[in-house]
Amino acid sequence: MELRHLRYFVAVAEELHFHRAAERLHMSQPPLSQQIRALETELGVELLRRNRRRVELTEAGGAFLVEARAILKSVQHAGDLARRVARGEIGKLSVGFVGSAMYATLPEILRAFRQRHPEVELQLRPFPTAPQLEALRDGRVDVGFLRPPVQRAGLEIETIQRETIVVALPTDHPLAGSPSVAISQLREETFVLLARTESPGVYDSLALTLSELAGNPRAVQEADDMQTLIGLVAAGIGVALVPISVSLLERPGVAYRALSGRAPTVELALAWRSGPLAPVVAAFLAVAREMPAGRLSGQSAVKGS
Repeated sequence: MELRHLRYFVAVAEELHFHRAAERLHMSQPPLSQQIRALETELGVELLRRNRRRVELTEAGGAFLVEARAILKSVQHAGDLARRVARGEIGKLSVGFVGSAMYATLPEILRAFRQRHPEVELQLRPFPTAPQLEALRDGRVDVGFLRPPVQRAGLEIETIQRETIVVALPTDHPLAGSPSVAISQLREETFVLLARTESPGVYDSLALTLSELAGNPRAVQEADDMQTLIGLVAAGIGVALVPISVSLLERPGVAYRALSGRAPTVELALAWRSGPLAPVVAAFLAVAREMPAGRLSGQSAVKGS
């Protein structure tokens, strides 16, 4: 028995007329009658009673019609499901991200993706850059948002945003009253830094900038994540250089100020495993690439005063 036999039978059973059923199936009537006879012979039962005036279902034919419709519907569903999976419209996607990506870029991408692909199950996993790389490579994460530079072995890396660095100060700090701060003014400050093991790209970039422009600042404390780092600034432990998107975290006790002159920048990048893309990953990358990109300016970073 083939699927076409089921389609032929359903058409005749619904039309109760061989000629109309043949027109519906875009075929001639004699082959249709032959196929129905062959189906009945294979099953060993009469499905349709025929005479010159009418065609009607037998009791066996009525039962067979119910199951034939269900089978055809299931086959259509399977085909639709396969096509939707191939387009990345359904499935599961695990997204890793550094904490600072949640302050601006990532929520916009997630919102757009959910609107376009509401049936994809998103699993969001916060990871600092270093462990996120391992999670990407071993398949625990499908796509990640991290801070370059990173080791690229086995991964594709694509920068989606370049952010200006601003300074986070306790609100009672003398420089908090200035509209902007020169890095040279921070020469004698004590700094709170992100741990290099957690975010090596950001750490190295900012450490180099501080060494070149402010001498060798004192680092009193390292933090594992950005929220902890900002909490330490609020507690008056020190000052910190952070991506401008962090300034959206308007925490009491913290003032964000633009850096005057040539302010350093850090990048936010998308990462995924090298090789053929799963459809859902390709769909996510397409949405992410449509988001406005570029450099976030520090001119609007005068907050928390």
